[in-house]
Amino acid sequence: MGMKSILEKELENISLSREEILNLKKVSREFIKQLSSKNIKAYVGGSLAKETLVRKKGLQDVDIFVVFDCSEEILKLEGILKKLKLPGRLKKVHGSRDYFQIVCEGVLLEIVPVVKNKNPELAENVTDVSLAHVKYIAGEIKKNPRISDEIKLAKAFCWANRCYGAESYVRGFSGYSLEVLVIYFGGFIKFLRGISRRRVIDPFKHFRNEREVLGELNASKLTGPIVLVDPTYKYRNITAGLGKETFEKFNIIAKKFLKSPSLKFFEWKSIDVDSLKNLAGKKAVFVKIDLETSRQEGDIAGTKMKKFFDFFVSELGRKQQKVLAKEFDYSGEGKKSKGYLVVGEKKKIEVRGPSFGLTNAVKSFKKAKGKKAFKKKGYWWFRKDTSIKDVFKLIKKFEGEMGVSGKLNNL
Repeated sequence: MGMKSILEKELENISLSREEILNLKKVSREFIKQLSSKNIKAYVGGSLAKETLVRKKGLQDVDIFVVFDCSEEILKLEGILKKLKLPGRLKKVHGSRDYFQIVCEGVLLEIVPVVKNKNPELAENVTDVSLAHVKYIAGEIKKNPRISDEIKLAKAFCWANRCYGAESYVRGFSGYSLEVLVIYFGGFIKFLRGISRRRVIDPFKHFRNEREVLGELNASKLTGPIVLVDPTYKYRNITAGLGKETFEKFNIIAKKFLKSPSLKFFEWKSIDVDSLKNLAGKKAVFVKIDLETSRQEGDIAGTKMKKFFDFFVSELGRKQQKVLAKEFDYSGEGKKSKGYLVVGEKKKIEVRGPSFGLTNAVKSFKKAKGKKAFKKKGYWWFRKDTSIKDVFKLIKKFEGEMGVSGKLNNL
């Protein structure tokens, strides 16, 4: 099967039929009509409005942007929604700004409050520039309708390979960043080929050169592997949340796909536990961690559990345990996740004490460590017994503080 046939087949798999699209628009329109009866302005947003919607296994979600003149008015939204004749339970989701979910005729409506603004620089929240994003992407697709399918392929590819989602526990490409990148490169395959060679991308040429981009943008937004200047707001890096590890993984997979294209690259990848066990072999240790949190499912729960997992990885390194591979697995739903590690375990480690010149400190050190003390490179040291289990016992002390509980499953 050649590249062209593979992409055509995948498009068939991920594209919604005309009837399905019309149904999503009908459900959205009827809900917006209810809001209009309460003098509330609302618009369809997200992928449906941009025509970049990809089929999902579960409920198809649609963004409804509810527009207010100021942030204080947003407080009215929950009360207004509760007065509507809703077909299901209204769910409040906490985030940088709270939003709401409701299942309506088999469609998951995500009701997102935004503050009307003409100047993105004055936006109080990143969601307030969402309407500008919709307008830009929809405009580009109107000029080049085929790019819509190219964007769908990019989204499906990144999702299947765990590189999609701006959530902190994923640190992947956001939907908007993929839309901008595919438009910029001129297609899905061109995007795969070109992204690894670019550090700074300024689609609208807001700046004269790369140096000016790096000099003008906030330093905290330049830490990621690439800088993608938002076409709708020059001082925003759309890929600020993209992690280095995720980007490197994406480039490896993209290279493999370009060399040997297959529909398998568009199939959801489960964590390959057997490969991790094989990597561990007899010289390293395979570690499985069960994680759970009481925090709100989704981005908050995932981020909390990922932070605890990363803390464990960091402490292993600090205790001279060599982490050879790591994988964090959270579906985005529920309050449980799993972590997998391959660790070169060191049962004894050397810990540095005072330098030779610190007479009093050396005296106290030698008294405390006794025969375990020894000299090395201008310092006194001692050998300490440790293990993966010991490190995990230490971090369990922080479970309450971090809002996460963990359990070593196979040690």
